[in-house]
Amino acid sequence: MLEKLYEKLWRRIGGRPWTEIIREDARREPLLYLLIFLLGGVFLAIKAKQNLWQILIGFIAGVIVGHLWW
Repeated sequence: MLEKLYEKLWRRIGGRPWTEIIREDARREPLLYLLIFLLGGVFLAIKAKQNLWQILIGFIAGVIVGHLWW
């Protein structure tokens, strides 16, 4: 069910899966994506001092980003 919803969205908005669009863009500008993810990781690390759940959320975000990058 979610797969069909996602497919309807990407067909209207980009014409192809967003993961492909992000992957191509990351291959063209790898330094930009590295800096974005680095700053995101620093931000999450600063905020995670207060709560363990934020560390877990940061880890999950890293896994998702890793799958998009792959």
